[in-house]
Amino acid sequence: MPTANGLRAGTRTGGAISPYQRPAVAPALTAAAYLVVSLAVHRRVLGDLGGSTTGSTSADAHLFAWWLNWFPWAAGHGHELLFTAHQNYPGGVNAMWNTSVPLLAFLLAPVTFTAGPVVSYNIGMILGPAVSGLALVLALRPYVARWLPRSIAGLLYAFSPFVVAHGSVGHLNLVWAVLPPVLLWAVHTLVVVPTAHPARAGALLGVAFAVQTGIYSQTVALGAVALVVVAVCLAVRRPQLAVERLPGVARAVAACLATYVALCAYPLYQLLAGPNRPRVQIRDPAVTGADAANLLVPTHLAALRGGTGPLADQLRSHAGEQGGYLGVALLVVVLVAMVSVRRPLVRMVGAIGVVLLVLSFGVGLVVLDHDTGIPLPWHLVERVPILSEIEPVRFQVLVALCVALLVAVWLDHLADRPPGPRRTAAVAATLLAAVTWLPSDSQVAVPAAVPTFFTRSAQQQLVADDVAETVPTITGTWMGGAEPLLWQAASGMAYRTIGGYFIGSDLRHDLLLEAPTTLYQRVATEITADRTTSMAGAGSAARQLRAAGVTVVLVVDRPAVGAPLLEWTRRVTGTPGRRVDDVWLFRMAPVAAGPH
Repeated sequence: MPTANGLRAGTRTGGAISPYQRPAVAPALTAAAYLVVSLAVHRRVLGDLGGSTTGSTSADAHLFAWWLNWFPWAAGHGHELLFTAHQNYPGGVNAMWNTSVPLLAFLLAPVTFTAGPVVSYNIGMILGPAVSGLALVLALRPYVARWLPRSIAGLLYAFSPFVVAHGSVGHLNLVWAVLPPVLLWAVHTLVVVPTAHPARAGALLGVAFAVQTGIYSQTVALGAVALVVVAVCLAVRRPQLAVERLPGVARAVAACLATYVALCAYPLYQLLAGPNRPRVQIRDPAVTGADAANLLVPTHLAALRGGTGPLADQLRSHAGEQGGYLGVALLVVVLVAMVSVRRPLVRMVGAIGVVLLVLSFGVGLVVLDHDTGIPLPWHLVERVPILSEIEPVRFQVLVALCVALLVAVWLDHLADRPPGPRRTAAVAATLLAAVTWLPSDSQVAVPAAVPTFFTRSAQQQLVADDVAETVPTITGTWMGGAEPLLWQAASGMAYRTIGGYFIGSDLRHDLLLEAPTTLYQRVATEITADRTTSMAGAGSAARQLRAAGVTVVLVVDRPAVGAPLLEWTRRVTGTPGRRVDDVWLFRMAPVAAGPH
């Protein structure tokens, strides 16, 4: 039934209710369908869930696996959860400045404890799109009556170019895109058909933001900005309605903030004032926006590319951040829907989508990696604390939601039209346009091999207070750089480490993206690269390791490990070392006591 403000919710058709319209059946079938699609996308990992990770890069996958292991392990051992001082000696890592996914870690803890963190990571990557798509289907209910248009919209959203792009590089935190659909519910509850209890709705929204904080805090900021965009668009297009809704929205905002602060006081402290947070801006704002050409140019992750490969190769950034493809066909559908459907909702969503699209371009317009020099609105916040840390390219997930919503409304509108060739052609054209978002069969699986020592012998050979320097060390190199994090998790956290791939700082560095390299590691790298180097600094290297608290050096026995590297390690540790399984273990020799 139309509401007083004309922002009409969907209408239900009459007649008997089929089994598929019963409350529990349709969501279950839809969730099962989305899960099947996600399994198909990630099929290459299914044969080895514990021995490989889905996605083309291993560093982020191994990092997520470490965090999935850390939270339940730390909770079970009584350690501080959001600061890893116990395990990352001596400085510790501030979890709120990293993609730590604590909520997913606890949800997947039973899997982690029984099958390991790699299996948890893979299951999380498979479930994320399915849950996100179902969330949109449920959130669309007040806007679109029929289940089928909503389920098509949910499928578009769940496997949108944004989700597929971030899934391709193993971004577990971003394939769980549940908050944007919740924002749809909030807008309906507070603006479209205002609830009699706005404070209650606001409190629920605060809970939703708190839940999202447990997945990825940057999405919280993106969502907050999106709500501001909604408010501004409403005030511009419907000023009288905005005035009418203001008191209720104000109460809801107050309740939302109060609830969020109460639930997230500890995470907010870590974010705003916690130890080892970065003291300078993490990324250059000039490189965090989307390439505008991606709007029409698909990447290799799209099944239908139409010979645009050479253009795609020119897009700024890597494929994981190139998720803004809409394409001509879906843009035409969106425009037709905005012209043909006589609902203020459609035009409002279109306006909001355009604003969010412009925001996704960042501080300046870039086309095919060429900076045009044209400043864009995000330039106004590039120096604002916290907001400046947002990567505006990730507004693309909200743009995808707007597109999916408009497609659902359009299909629902067509269902109300009289049957005939024109309606059939319009439905067919819309579905063909939706197919342009079909992902290509390019999701890969990367081996996640763990040396036998860490799974079989580490618990017996090491003690919980041991601090290990590993060779290779932990870096942010996309392929293989974070393997030692995976080994530590696989060992049951049998030791601590001075390495790390993280965002943080220490007393000497305002920003760190990985742990500083020790002299021992620098020489070890030179040796394994077959570059001539001197071993004269063994004493200095030993003193540096001892100052960092290192008690043991673990050299994984790989082809690059030869006599020179083992000799260098013997000189630094002062011990001959011994081979245990597939790792050379060197304990640091005690420091000789000086004369009395």
